Amino acid sequence: MLTMRGTAVLLAMALFSSDAQAATIWEGTSTYSITTGSGDVLGTSGAAVALSAESTGEHSFVGAVASLDAGPFRGREIRLAGNLTVTQGRGQAAIWIRADGPDGRLGFANSGREPVRAHEGPLAREVLLYVPVGTTRLKFGVTLNSVGHVEVENLRLTQEAVSSAGITANDMLAYALPIIRAEALNAGNVDRSAKETVQLSPELKDLPAQEAYSRLRKVLDALADRHSLLQMPREALAYRQSAVASRPIESRLMQDIGYVLVPGLRGNNAGAGATFTAELCERITTLAPASSKGWILDLRQDTGGNMWPMLNGLHSLLGSHDAGAFRNRDGAVTRWRSRPTPGCSVDLSRSPVAVLVGPKTASSGEAIAVAFRARPGTRFFGQTTAGLATSNRGFPLPDGGMLRLTVGAMLDRDGEAYPQGIEPEHLVPRDQDAVEVAAAWLRSMR
Repeated sequence: MLTMRGTAVLLAMALFSSDAQAATIWEGTSTYSITTGSGDVLGTSGAAVALSAESTGEHSFVGAVASLDAGPFRGREIRLAGNLTVTQGRGQAAIWIRADGPDGRLGFANSGREPVRAHEGPLAREVLLYVPVGTTRLKFGVTLNSVGHVEVENLRLTQEAVSSAGITANDMLAYALPIIRAEALNAGNVDRSAKETVQLSPELKDLPAQEAYSRLRKVLDALADRHSLLQMPREALAYRQSAVASRPIESRLMQDIGYVLVPGLRGNNAGAGATFTAELCERITTLAPASSKGWILDLRQDTGGNMWPMLNGLHSLLGSHDAGAFRNRDGAVTRWRSRPTPGCSVDLSRSPVAVLVGPKTASSGEAIAVAFRARPGTRFFGQTTAGLATSNRGFPLPDGGMLRLTVGAMLDRDGEAYPQGIEPEHLVPRDQDAVEVAAAWLRSMR
């Protein structure tokens, strides 16, 4: 057990690195964590930082944070890189960097797509970020999403010149703003003339494409759908080329009940998505003969991503029926259903299912919850979901980035939408075991 005395702050030794920069000062984000560090992220040997957590409290993670004046980095691309090792606990670690202006965040990047888990390291991770000209402060650090201990070595911040292949910020905005106006679910929330006058200004013709992202984020913030997002070219390419689960799929037999945990899946790679689907449906098929009392479907860690591999992997439980729909701002409805996977032909569509949800159930995770929402013999347990039960559509940007724009609401089989999130019929406090509550309900059914 760690001993806490408020937020831990280490003023690393009063030393200077070989290039005469002051040692990096690290600050903890929680009374449940301890942060220590030494060295300088701008020095040739980099910095070292350690973060220990006995809990995340009411938040989804704890962190170690440092900051720098952004002046020397404006209009440049910066790279934060280091070697991560999680030595204790079940937490997943990542590094991140953020560019802040006078009115808030202008840019952000993290390595969360490739988390480092216990006994996997040391693993090298890096993030890249363009620093907009309006940036006043850079903040960066490491996060841990559960109990554990992470160490980061050789953490260095470097910079390089920006290349935009002749595409200007003006080109980007002139392309993206009409799409937002024509397609966004909440386009009516934006004062069109005022916003576009501010965003399309003459100096943008002399700024690189990267400068458009912070301005576009302001427009997306004005939409207030909380789901639209931007991917810069490297992120968009990685999303196309990979599909990474936020954690492993889990399954087990609880005497006469089958338990399956479905994680998030970030990325659109077809091969990786098919592998995810096959593993999910095979785990269900394996447990089916002994799961006479029904199923617990745990979506509490399903943070979203690509809904289709998840949906298809659960076909045995969903059956060959419309599972949900998307409704755009004009009221047009597009229905969707799961598809069967070869080798997973067991029909469990009439089996009772207890669905576990919570605040981390988000986006495509909520799509899966919606698919089960009006299913016969199904009850929900846990806490209200994130409130992102909306559909995003990708629009490629001129520089190779991607605008993922919220264009519709998700509907369940009965046509109900969930703008405030999905509230379970059985609210289970965080300090109570939702799995046991769900199991008791299942066993009471027969």
